[in-house]
Amino acid sequence: MESKRDISIDIIRGIAIFVMLGANVVGYVTSCKFHPVWFDVMSSLAAPLFILISGYMVASNSTTKHRSVGYYLKRAGLLIITAALIDTLIWQILPFGTFDVLYVIGLGMLVAFVMERTPVWARLCYVAVVLAIAVVLQCVWEYREMPLEVEYLSPQADYSVYSLVNVAKAFFHDGWFPVFPWIAFPVLGSLVAHFRTKSNNNFANVKVIALGSMLAIVGSIWLYFGYTAEQTFDELVKREPYGELFYPATLPFVIGAFGICLLVFSWVDSTKKTVLWKPLIVFGQTSLFNYILHSAIIAYLVYPYFEENLQPLHVGWIVYALLALVCLTLSYGVVVVKRRLKIKNFFFNFYFGG
Repeated sequence: MESKRDISIDIIRGIAIFVMLGANVVGYVTSCKFHPVWFDVMSSLAAPLFILISGYMVASNSTTKHRSVGYYLKRAGLLIITAALIDTLIWQILPFGTFDVLYVIGLGMLVAFVMERTPVWARLCYVAVVLAIAVVLQCVWEYREMPLEVEYLSPQADYSVYSLVNVAKAFFHDGWFPVFPWIAFPVLGSLVAHFRTKSNNNFANVKVIALGSMLAIVGSIWLYFGYTAEQTFDELVKREPYGELFYPATLPFVIGAFGICLLVFSWVDSTKKTVLWKPLIVFGQTSLFNYILHSAIIAYLVYPYFEENLQPLHVGWIVYALLALVCLTLSYGVVVVKRRLKIKNFFFNFYFGG
């Protein structure tokens, strides 16, 4: 199994998981108002990498393993059901309201599968249309300060806000990860797979570095100066307890994030044999397991303890390190079990990595 894996993809997925752990836990310990800018920028890269890789894997598997539409319907459906169960059982909120990252990944897998059958120019047009719609929606539709979260176990729950219009608005525009523009990233991932395959699965070249650097610089400058007319960079919308820079994910953010994703690919492809990547390979091979595990730890341990007891930033770093250590230790255990038992069950491999 190990010899058939693309280690670079495991590492990149592991980077996304490791960054995600910090992005999701530190704000529950220390208010995101006190997060350094570099941490907010780093935190903002986990979701683009995670979603882009999902589209990359669809394109890669469709070419090498000839997966059928039934296979992706099953995986996408199970992923969306898992997202709904996380909302219901872990966060105790009504599902299909906030639309966290697993929802868009599940839908994005199907979109990437369909678009994989189209030429490159058609996929580029698709991305352009999605981003154009996102720009229009962000200009004309009010952006909700916080996503539509209804705590169904709370006696104060207001179910009237859970209307079809509000749910549709969250799905398309102002949930955690609305369709526009996030549904562009899986198809961008399929394009990355297309061109990386032509480069012998190695993006450690000058062309990729140049393109990634140009997009990252243009997007970053545009993101920074594009908001100074109305608000300073430090006053960008933040949804407590998270400090990412994609609320909403604007066009300059998407451009800059995609550029950085290309640079990450190039960096990893040129250094993948470095021993320091090994822990992240383990994260990358057990990504969904870690997503569910860290959500449960935050919801049941971190949030209840620090809800009324926010701490200085250094305490947030300590909790981040402890969370990463727990997740890594359990992930190693999962990897050992997989290697020894060689389980072929679809559901086991879905949740614990194939």
